[in-house]
Amino acid sequence: MENYIKPPLTYTNQVALLQSRGMLIPDVKRAERLLANISYYRLSAYMLPYKKKENGLIIDCFKENTTWDMIYDLYVFDRKLRLLVFDAIERLEIAIRTQIIYQLSHKYGSHWQDNPNIFKAPERRVLRDGSIVTFDVYAEIQKHISEQLRSNRAEVFIQHYRNKYDTPVNPPSWMSVEVMYFSHLSRICTGLKNRADISGIANYFSLPPQIFCSWIHSINYIRNLCAHHARLWNREMSIVPEKLHFSKILTWISNPDTVQRGKIYYFFCMLDYLLQTANPTSSFKERLKTLLDEYKNVVSLPAMGFSEGWENEKMWK
Repeated sequence: MENYIKPPLTYTNQVALLQSRGMLIPDVKRAERLLANISYYRLSAYMLPYKKKENGLIIDCFKENTTWDMIYDLYVFDRKLRLLVFDAIERLEIAIRTQIIYQLSHKYGSHWQDNPNIFKAPERRVLRDGSIVTFDVYAEIQKHISEQLRSNRAEVFIQHYRNKYDTPVNPPSWMSVEVMYFSHLSRICTGLKNRADISGIANYFSLPPQIFCSWIHSINYIRNLCAHHARLWNREMSIVPEKLHFSKILTWISNPDTVQRGKIYYFFCMLDYLLQTANPTSSFKERLKTLLDEYKNVVSLPAMGFSEGWENEKMWK
């Protein structure tokens, strides 16, 4: 282990450092301006594909003829990709939220979220570091609703309920679930006790319950990356979605065994599959193909998990 002793550098010194490592920067002032708005550290993730390797290890030296614009164009592509993906996830989130509210309300009434009997019992899990954590979906959503009732003054419907009703304490599910985060939706799906409850929601999206829950978990992970402006284009997914082998109802990958589920391409396929139900007229796949074509000289498709001939798949036509 070493002590971190690197000093902070001025924008001028940052540019000079990149030049000393072999990057070609014809417009130094422009590069300094961009570094002032993006930050060297954020851009450094997009520099990795252009760095040399020695004995399989990346070194701080750029490949021949690497330019500033190559790095910046890759960054811009990733930003556009995040916006596209985030827009698609928003459509899905609304549809998933709607189905959870609708189906569970018709089974258990307006305030199903306040019924502990429909959720699994609290579960104790041992983490890698040996610590023990209790997972209690019911307690978690009750705490969140309570916090929103106390502090959320922006939502008119919350204030209306508080001013007009005192029983039950919590608003009905169509209000309460609207103020939950996407992560809560994922936990509700995995935390429902009766398989039939999640089956109905999963069936709406033409998925088996286990795969639906897995995909929702992965979507929440990618959503958080997009929301925090994290790198997406060649991301190795930390939360790998389960494989859907085939679909008799919607268009899916012809041979899922050939696709790497830990790469972002599989996630694009998931989005396209779910949007066939949530937003059948979605332009997601057309916009994705247009974006990839616009940056075809910048982006490595194999790094994203795309295989040769992917555009000939029925689901992308």
